[in-house]
Amino acid sequence: MNQAGKISTEARERIIAAAAELYEKSGRKRHPSVDQVRQLAGVDMDAASVVLKDWRRVQPATAAALDGEVPEGVSQAGLAALEAIWTQAKALANDSLSAAQAAWERERAELDQLRAELAGAFERQAAELDATRRQLSASLALTAQQAQDLAVAQPQAEAFRERMDKAEVRVGELERELSEAKSELLRAQNELRLSAADGRAAETALAKLRGELLQSGASAAMKAEVARIKTPPKPVVAPQAGEEPSLTAAYTPQPAAEDILKFR
Repeated sequence: MNQAGKISTEARERIIAAAAELYEKSGRKRHPSVDQVRQLAGVDMDAASVVLKDWRRVQPATAAALDGEVPEGVSQAGLAALEAIWTQAKALANDSLSAAQAAWERERAELDQLRAELAGAFERQAAELDATRRQLSASLALTAQQAQDLAVAQPQAEAFRERMDKAEVRVGELERELSEAKSELLRAQNELRLSAADGRAAETALAKLRGELLQSGASAAMKAEVARIKTPPKPVVAPQAGEEPSLTAAYTPQPAAEDILKFR
């Protein structure tokens, strides 16, 4: 089976419709290119070239179709004018030959154009394929570099994660130590406040006791001074000659009340 037999009817119809549409758009002045038909019909290059070749072959024959009626000169000559008929037949044959030759020349020109279009289309496809290949190579190289960078960075990330875990553990320990220190500080502050309160209470009690002692001492001193004042002093007898001085204790003044009040 040749290439034309492999083309589906639906694809062939799309190609012919695309060629006719492009041909009409050009005002029937030039045939569409294979690449244009391929893009418009949505088929591959081989199918477009085969169907477009057949379509171009039909166009000149249809445009230059010969009239099937007998020429006027032949019908008038009749059987008696065989020479004229022969001459006319040769002229018609020559005209047909000239028309066939012209059609062949046009078809050859179209084939040359088709060959040039196919070559240009294949060159463009080759360029696109080469660009795609280069892009794919660059993408593969970039992927390989990224994989290498990832392989290098992964141990570093693991080490960093391990340091972060240790740091988190240390932070937890420091937080517990700080909480304990705060608790100790609060206890110390409470004890200090209690000690300060006890000190103030002790100072108050001491001051009260000092006042009581001062009051008690002053009262006793004043009583002794009043008794001394009320009691007359005993006379002092001078010793006789040869007599030893009396061992009687002499009057000894008691401390004054103001001296006792100086006690603190």
